[in-house]
Amino acid sequence: MTEPKARRQGQKKPDGKKAIPKPICPKCNEYMKRYYTREEVNGKRQYVPAGWTCPSVTCDCIIKDLVVIETEDETEPINEIEND
Repeated sequence: MTEPKARRQGQKKPDGKKAIPKPICPKCNEYMKRYYTREEVNGKRQYVPAGWTCPSVTCDCIIKDLVVIETEDETEPINEIEND
């Protein structure tokens, strides 16, 4: 009896998009694990992905997700503020 092939990282998903493979730890060459934080989103507590961490006990490597901070133009420019 033949064994089934192991699932490869990066293969196509059922919706046709390509899956993103897990990153490899630069220090110990193990696959990193996803870690989450609990935050309130739209009035509900949810797990929000925060980055990747190495599962090895001896390694302390953490890769944080890049966050884009959106700013609103509610502040007035400095040249328009009158000094009293």
